[in-house]
Amino acid sequence: FLYRGFRIIVGLIVGCIVAGATGYIDGSPIKTSPAITFVWVHTFKLKIHPPAILPMLAVYISLAMEAIGDITASAEVSRVAVEGYEFDTRIQGGVLGDGIGGLLSGLMTNPPLSIFAQNNGVIAITRCANRKAGWWCCSFLILFGILGKISGVFLSIPNPVLGGVTTFLFATVMTSGIRVLSYITWSRRNRFTLAAAMSFGVGNLLAPTWYTFLFEGVDNPSPGLRGLFDSITIVLSTPFLSAGIVSVLLNLILPDNEVVPKDQPPEPTEHDIEAHPIVHHDTESISSDEKKRKESA
Repeated sequence: FLYRGFRIIVGLIVGCIVAGATGYIDGSPIKTSPAITFVWVHTFKLKIHPPAILPMLAVYISLAMEAIGDITASAEVSRVAVEGYEFDTRIQGGVLGDGIGGLLSGLMTNPPLSIFAQNNGVIAITRCANRKAGWWCCSFLILFGILGKISGVFLSIPNPVLGGVTTFLFATVMTSGIRVLSYITWSRRNRFTLAAAMSFGVGNLLAPTWYTFLFEGVDNPSPGLRGLFDSITIVLSTPFLSAGIVSVLLNLILPDNEVVPKDQPPEPTEHDIEAHPIVHHDTESISSDEKKRKESA
């Protein structure tokens, strides 16, 4: 159990040792970080900036969609239901908690917080989906936010080391998404919805600057119009957000009147080891049974 829980930390430590030996670690964040810091060190006057309303709404919609996907992946790797009433209540609570966290972070002059998708990979690796572990992680994050030197240690971890860990974790998230897709009924409507959403999402990844000249012809836009342009740019520049909006719209527009039976598993064959396992009997008992049958015959 301890090995499963600490394998990610061991990987980070080994990566940092190699990075330190090759001169890739910069210790300046540790030196410049204060020993103790709090969120109320500086105060600012709260006010509403109208041009930023629409862009911030786009950001919050993006975070809500990300939260839905991450919670679904967490449910899948935790081996709990990914559909039904219990799953819907879990989604509602997660999105509500994410919104409250984003509101509090905005009051503390920070951008909205985002759910970390790589946590799903951590659950898949450690096989720990207990909520008490999540509470302990929250406590550690608050403690590390107050102790600046510890935060500086994490900031000193080189990007290649973090990238090596998160690459596998995000691949695990993608695997969970593929497995969740296997639960749906593959009707023509669902196929078209998924294909249209993936065309926008994958296309945005392959050509991330396709929207660059979208509003170039508008000269001297007003602050409100500039905020509208910024919100549209946020939507178009975020692959999962553009794909999610397309899928939601198509799911609402396209009629769902096609009756498609769910895919049935194939019938087991004689050579299917899982359906017909090979049982190894004791040779002495078999020989004794054959003798008894011969004697009775």
